[in-house]
Amino acid sequence: MSARYSNAAKRDLIAIYLDGEAMFGSRQAEAYTTGLSATVRMIGDYPLASRLRTELDLPVRVRSYKAHVIIYVIEEGGVLVLRFRHGHEDWQSDPLGGDVHEDTQ
Repeated sequence: MSARYSNAAKRDLIAIYLDGEAMFGSRQAEAYTTGLSATVRMIGDYPLASRLRTELDLPVRVRSYKAHVIIYVIEEGGVLVLRFRHGHEDWQSDPLGGDVHEDTQ
């Protein structure tokens, strides 16, 4: 399956890179975001590897990568990454962080 990113997820990935670059330098920021992208590719290959979190208000699947979680849904023909959230955020009570689900282009 292929994986695509919502607009919010694209913004998250850019912010993660920029924050990482400011805190740890460009080499570390590049390595971290490359790892996130590799995890998304793995999600595309094995979308059912993470269970459906039906206990959340919005049933989604969640995969961890180091300090972040990748929030996604399975759609016809692929996977949609909705958000990249920091593990310390209260992502369980609001998986999308206030963004609307239609923000997928």
